[in-house]
Amino acid sequence: IFFTSCNMRCSFCQNGDISTDKDNGTPVDARRLATMAWQLRVEGCHNINWVGGDPTIHLHTIVEAISLLDERELKPDRRDLTLNLRVKSDFFLDYQERPQDAYYQGELNVPKLWNSNIFMSEETMKILRILMDVWLPDFKFGPGKCAVKLSRTPWYWETVTGNLKAIDEWGECYTIRHLVMPNHVECCTFPVLDWVREHIPEAPVNVMDQYHPDTFCDPRSPRYQEKYAELSRRCTPEEILAAYRYAEGLGVRFASITYEKKRS
Repeated sequence: IFFTSCNMRCSFCQNGDISTDKDNGTPVDARRLATMAWQLRVEGCHNINWVGGDPTIHLHTIVEAISLLDERELKPDRRDLTLNLRVKSDFFLDYQERPQDAYYQGELNVPKLWNSNIFMSEETMKILRILMDVWLPDFKFGPGKCAVKLSRTPWYWETVTGNLKAIDEWGECYTIRHLVMPNHVECCTFPVLDWVREHIPEAPVNVMDQYHPDTFCDPRSPRYQEKYAELSRRCTPEEILAAYRYAEGLGVRFASITYEKKRS
């Protein structure tokens, strides 16, 4: 379930159409959001992936929706399902729903995944700890000025590293994502991998190579800003290989996740 807008301002956002435009979406209340999650689950989705933009700024509505999902009496009516069609992006024409498979001992069983930049307060983390089953946090920048320069996000390093340590200490199920960016291997990728190896060495890390210029970094876009020229190209093979070799040299757990699509 995608949410519009974001609490960071990444110049290179790969989902800039929704993260930078708060009105690029359909307003929904908690019941409609719960209905969306319910329908996905009874259709056979293995989990509900809260994503964006970033879902953090919509936490109040998400929490209320989850509370409705946890009630045995949540049974969306025809009006709920009709309204849901306006925001549904996939339709399984020949798919036979089996709602009974979504229930366990009479209760709706909905595994929930928090797909986020993890730039949030300790209080928010404590709320999510109760509600989420799986975490998919980003770890974007090194400890220098890149977070402020590229995302207008101060206190990034200390906030995100603190939250990642908390997830690990709580024994949560998670995978860290790091997007390798052009001209930022030494200042961002290497420090990120160093920190993971030193503080949470068993953490699985997806070292991603799919960066492409987007939002304010795409020279072909009317939104392009020259000050982000360093990010106006894809990574070179040498940059990606340097990231992989560094992770391998440190002993970071990255290969099985990072290379998964390349083997299939």
